[in-house]
Amino acid sequence: MTLFKNILSTVLIAGIFALHPSLNKGNTPITYLQHFVYGNSLSISTNNIIDKNLLEIKWVCETQNITCKDVVIFKDGKQINDIPSEKGSQKLIVFYNDKRIGEVPQTKATKKQAHQYKIELLSKNNSLFFSGEIIGPSPYKGPPTTILSVASL
Repeated sequence: MTLFKNILSTVLIAGIFALHPSLNKGNTPITYLQHFVYGNSLSISTNNIIDKNLLEIKWVCETQNITCKDVVIFKDGKQINDIPSEKGSQKLIVFYNDKRIGEVPQTKATKKQAHQYKIELLSKNNSLFFSGEIIGPSPYKGPPTTILSVASL
């Protein structure tokens, strides 16, 4: 029984280390395991002035040799599709009240890699502040963008 507990403990500890985000690199079995466990996640931060029902996020693939299409990820205040895991150039395009307010580009060298996509949209003093970030093997952190006159949106 002790041998079984030791084997089980070893497998559990090795599994925890295998899922550490720092090992999510390249095209390895650990990368595929992490993608299976974590997948791509989307988090959206807003203040109470922003109406999430007016927010829409689309995923667009820009690579010529991959058959892909525009996919609506977030609409009507909720996430309706997962962010696809494709290799190549792609981006999330963010719309507020049907106006394009920003984008978060990415170039992925490997198809199955887990990423965290973060969108922040804040409104203050009649201005809209947008920023986007991708955490993972193909990261991106764009400069915050300010759009004046929220009334025009």
